[in-house]
Amino acid sequence: MALNPNYAAVSGRQQATDRWTVMLPGEFNRREEESGLCFWRPGLTVWLTAYGTQDGLSIEDRMTRDRAKASAAATDIVESLESGVGRLSYRLTETRPDGAIVQGLYSFAHGADGQVMVAAYFDDVSELETARRISDSITYTG
Repeated sequence: MALNPNYAAVSGRQQATDRWTVMLPGEFNRREEESGLCFWRPGLTVWLTAYGTQDGLSIEDRMTRDRAKASAAATDIVESLESGVGRLSYRLTETRPDGAIVQGLYSFAHGADGQVMVAAYFDDVSELETARRISDSITYTG
């Protein structure tokens, strides 16, 4: 399947917000909506939603909050804190109201003055590695 010709096609480093960049391995369509920034291609959809840090919490406290909010069904939980950026990711298999099963990788990246949530949905587990590469590429430019 090809990309949707009605939307911009992008690849490589993308400035997601004034504080966050992401690296796309290959071409994706791009659109902006109120709920965030969406990159997609057949079989893989990635949503990025950026937030400020109005809550006054430290990076570690925000990671603890996100870990506590994760579904009990979450698997493959990975956490790190390097170079002033805290990261948390996990996999989740969900059943939509129509009965379809959706594979997801949820990731959170926290910087000093901002945070971003990444929700990657894929049709086939073969896209998991690409979803991880995109999630891991999120860079805080503060």
